[in-house]
Amino acid sequence: MKAAYIKQYGAVDNLVVGQLSKPSISETQVLIKVVAAGVNPVDFHIRNGMLQDTGTHKLPLVIGWDASGIIEEIGSQVTDLSIGDEVYVYTPLTEQGTQAEYVAVNANIVAHKPNALTYIQSAAVPLAALTALQALTDEGQVKAGNKVLIHNGAGGVGSFAIQIAKHLGAYVIATGSEAKKDFIMQLGADEFIDYKQDNFEQKVSNVDLVFAAVGGNNIVERSLDIIKENGRLISVLDEISVEKYENKNIHFNRMLVNPSREGLRKLTDLIENKEIKITIDSVFSLDEAKQAMVRSESARATGKIVIEVIDENLL
Repeated sequence: MKAAYIKQYGAVDNLVVGQLSKPSISETQVLIKVVAAGVNPVDFHIRNGMLQDTGTHKLPLVIGWDASGIIEEIGSQVTDLSIGDEVYVYTPLTEQGTQAEYVAVNANIVAHKPNALTYIQSAAVPLAALTALQALTDEGQVKAGNKVLIHNGAGGVGSFAIQIAKHLGAYVIATGSEAKKDFIMQLGADEFIDYKQDNFEQKVSNVDLVFAAVGGNNIVERSLDIIKENGRLISVLDEISVEKYENKNIHFNRMLVNPSREGLRKLTDLIENKEIKITIDSVFSLDEAKQAMVRSESARATGKIVIEVIDENLL
């Protein structure tokens, strides 16, 4: 099968598109014929060696960890999915990825894709939207009336987080560049902060939750001063030392998103009820996987980047 993969860790030139063996499935797995695959920042972090020391990956490693597609084979113990089902999935970061013509995954993390979405739109959802959902609900425990600050509101995770936080009844403040202000406000944010022009800690105070949907610029530690006592700080990338947040009675978590069929079903409900809209920044072919990663690594995307493995008009 054709796939985008790395044979060694390092710069983007290590990402190649070529032929690998089609995966086989166990009795509890399904084989998905991938129509579209999502592109996320974790892709280039893993390419750079983020999980290299864990021993979880085998090279060559297919990149990308969410996808939409059609079930082509089912394991003997799979009873709740059928061949031909249209599905979407976020696969474990410790496994082989999705930027390929096929991916084998455990059936219990696969969900039917939203009927209202195309395959390209569906592929944009799982990893980023599950991250936002789990950060705000499981980790952040957001309730109606809470004040929430979301760093990088125009990114893949941040754009979902704004919409989910508003659905939960929160007052949402989001950071971004001035060029993305209109987009962020259209997502439902109540306030916008231009991170290039303003120090957010001088604009915001008494926040219940800060969700750092981006790393760098010391934003995690800087956020400590604006969170109320017993508030929460959730980061998708950067860590801080225990004493810094415990001294302020703040709950901190550097989260890793978990694959979840239940979570995908919740997202499907939100999408079908028009609580969440999908914004596609750009679409690349599988042969253009390197260009897609360069776009992601530039941090200039508005919404999600997607790789179209099969032209869905030809299905």
